[in-house]
Amino acid sequence: MKILKITTVLFFATVLAVLSFKTPLYAASEDFLIESYTKIIYETGKDYVTVENEYIRSVKNSKYYFPATGEKLFHIPDLQGDSQERINTERAYKKQNLTVLNEAGSAVKYSVQEKENGQGIYISVPNYKQTTSSSPYRLKLSYTTHDYLKKVEDLIVLVGTSLPTDTQFSVVDKDSNTTTTYNYHMSIITDKNIAPLAKIFPDYVKEEKGSETIYKFLQTDRLESAPYLEFGTSVLYRFEMNYKTPKTDNFIPEKYSNILKAISANIYEISLPREFAETSQRVYFEKVSPSPIDIYKDEEGNVIAVFEMPANKEGIISIEGYITAEQNSYNERVNPLDIKLDEYIQKIQASDFTKKYLTPTKYWESGNQYIVDIANNLKKDVLSLEDIVHLDYKYVNDILDYDESKANSDNERIGAVKALQGGGSVCMEYADSMIAILRAQGIPARAALGYANLDENRDGNQIRHQWVQIWIPEYGWYSIDPTFESKNMKLGQQLDRVLWETFNGDSLSNIRIFSADNIQEMTTNGFSLKVFGVSDKIDVSNLKGYVDLVPNKEYDENGLPENKSFVFSTWINTFLKATVLGRALVITIPVIVTLAVLISIISILSSVIKRNRKKI
Repeated sequence: MKILKITTVLFFATVLAVLSFKTPLYAASEDFLIESYTKIIYETGKDYVTVENEYIRSVKNSKYYFPATGEKLFHIPDLQGDSQERINTERAYKKQNLTVLNEAGSAVKYSVQEKENGQGIYISVPNYKQTTSSSPYRLKLSYTTHDYLKKVEDLIVLVGTSLPTDTQFSVVDKDSNTTTTYNYHMSIITDKNIAPLAKIFPDYVKEEKGSETIYKFLQTDRLESAPYLEFGTSVLYRFEMNYKTPKTDNFIPEKYSNILKAISANIYEISLPREFAETSQRVYFEKVSPSPIDIYKDEEGNVIAVFEMPANKEGIISIEGYITAEQNSYNERVNPLDIKLDEYIQKIQASDFTKKYLTPTKYWESGNQYIVDIANNLKKDVLSLEDIVHLDYKYVNDILDYDESKANSDNERIGAVKALQGGGSVCMEYADSMIAILRAQGIPARAALGYANLDENRDGNQIRHQWVQIWIPEYGWYSIDPTFESKNMKLGQQLDRVLWETFNGDSLSNIRIFSADNIQEMTTNGFSLKVFGVSDKIDVSNLKGYVDLVPNKEYDENGLPENKSFVFSTWINTFLKATVLGRALVITIPVIVTLAVLISIISILSSVIKRNRKKI
């Protein structure tokens, strides 16, 4: 499991020229002022943003000046986590639209130095003039990029740039006793045609200027924290899932199973994307082939489709459809975490429903003393549910380190204790650790699995992602994604993902195979899934819902049956077709019946012949 982590740092490297002065002086409160104005500009409908970096160097003490020597370095970062191919493509796009202008708006010469993957490119601009107290030095660099934008039709995410924690805003030179002040201004600008604002982080100042809306962020708020804006309250995703079912039966020829399918069949249970109240997630089907023989909900509300496939040849299960989701606008946002912790715990303790979400499991060792001590220390003196969730989130982020090598391999689940003691971690360990801590604090929690960081990219298969859900009375299940390491925590409604299924135990899979051929479980071989945003206008009323996939069952349109796997008829069908004894019965019973019929016919014929002989 992997989830992509976006941390964009804009580093302004300033190479100061040799200071020249006439006589030694004690420094004024500010002798030099270096200002960087960064603007990220988005125009509705585009798939890129324009980045403008304006650099202004001013001399505040008339006793000093900068000679026309040296150079200014601009850093254009790579998007962290991108492949080398994607970085190379994006660097070419940035350079293609790159301009550097002086204060008069005229182009100036520059050179480009490309660093290794992830280190970005540097633009070197020679100082074109002397800088004095009456003549500041100005440069403006601009380029276009796809890096700071994620777009799914009207859902627009704009990410600004952060500053390193060691950024200095004032520096004193001991040799010359001069002070230089550094200001890093950040603005994200949109037009007024953009969808409604849904999320924004951190604190900001909003300005309206003509057809533009300008969001400004303080430099101190940007220390290791990138501004984040999300516009849009609804999204439409398409999913395309295919599973090539393997040939497991090498004994019964196809010509016999073509006559009687039951003599060589496997039963597959596959989880379909589920519906979810927090984001009003709804699921619609365009194509399901072959038709499932049944669909039911398990005790967690996950939707399980049952397919019967040939065992003596390969087959394909194909499922395609759409998922819609919604969130509140920024002005309509709610905060269900805003409740006193003792009041919340009282409500939880009075509920029978929540008890099963508080018990320890193999991987959520909430009864382990190590976890209990962590949970109690974090909970100490906390007054609100919001505070404890934030503290738990931050603790997991501080303790765990994301292991890219583990994300790109078969991940062995290690559980909360080992993860918090230094085990290699990906999203599974982040979620498992937080669930264990939450349960130890008396907060009901479960695992959510689905697909995150979705956009309009139709290439490649998605990798499952795991996050956390906690139960809040009068609200329901509330989502928390601790793998996202940022002060801008992933909490509550999130439209960059789809929820596929949820779990309250050791297993994290609802996919099963029942076979008479000694096959214990499905493998990922032959399995592919794509989930991507679409801008097409889809009339979902013409698509199928869950109950429409099994019309012969005549299920109520308001819901599917729960735990249908335990119904006797379902059990009998699975027993006969997917067990050795059952398959033997399926094969032998027709033979026995046929023999019985033949014996009966022969007996009747014999009786008739005897009667006729007596008459003669």
